[in-house]
Amino acid sequence: MHSGGYSNLREIVKGASVGMTLALLAYVVSTNYPSLDALFLALFFGMGAKAILGEGAISEKALDTSIRFFIPCGIILYSANIPFYIFGMTSSLRIVEIFWVMALYVIVILTLGSILNMEKRITALLATGSAICGASAIAILSPLIKARREDTSIAIMIITAVGLTGAMVYPILKDILHLSELSYAFLCGATLHQTGLVKIAGSYAGGEVISSALAFKGVRISMIALAAIAVPYSLERKPAFPLFILPFLILSFLFSFVENLKSVATLISPFATFAFASAMASIGLSVDMQSLYRARLRYLNVAYAAWLIVLISVLLGEGVTL
Repeated sequence: MHSGGYSNLREIVKGASVGMTLALLAYVVSTNYPSLDALFLALFFGMGAKAILGEGAISEKALDTSIRFFIPCGIILYSANIPFYIFGMTSSLRIVEIFWVMALYVIVILTLGSILNMEKRITALLATGSAICGASAIAILSPLIKARREDTSIAIMIITAVGLTGAMVYPILKDILHLSELSYAFLCGATLHQTGLVKIAGSYAGGEVISSALAFKGVRISMIALAAIAVPYSLERKPAFPLFILPFLILSFLFSFVENLKSVATLISPFATFAFASAMASIGLSVDMQSLYRARLRYLNVAYAAWLIVLISVLLGEGVTL
């Protein structure tokens, strides 16, 4: 009995160690290449490690334990990234426009998902990831809506692909359409999925544009707290909220409004990314590749369709003649 217990413990430690090593590698690469999101990289590295190590190299129990530990840790720590204070620094009109963009993402993806009879949990992850903050929103929502590991993997890969496309296209659009710096900052901050991609696209136009774009993005990020409550209710009548959501919500407000804690939030933020990346690496190590293949292009097409509709809507709103 004791031997079996030690064996299980060694297997769990092994699974966590592999996940953390891949997460660290993903974090380092992402730090040097911000367009490559750490969560996506960790997921990708996990899938690659599974292909190299072979099926069953790390037990499902060990990987499940790792995921169950790191995702709650990541969610609680992510409270350091919620900038509620940004509402006082952004004009009311722009806030309304950002809410419209977020709503449009959600409406288009959910509508197309319903028409195409897509799996509701993947659709919800795509809608939330597109509207709010990409892979981080997906990582937070996944355990709350009881999404399968394959659902999380599909959503993160799709969101990253669409976001990278936007980051590459936007500088070209700025030159072709002669967008003003403010309009370009709004385009980047209100429509791009990952914060790193907002920085990359914004850097094309200079530091002030990046600052404005990140402020617009901050309004979207702050909505993850509301999404954590609303999205589970949209899928289930009486969802069971894990206890770790409570400290996440409380700390989100404290880090945003208690001035002395803002420096602490800056220190904590990287650990949230690392915790999420560790969970994503474990998901990659356990994901069923056949499930990913069966998803085909439906979900990707829906995500791209939503992005294009939002892009055209924002450009028209900024007075661009297409």
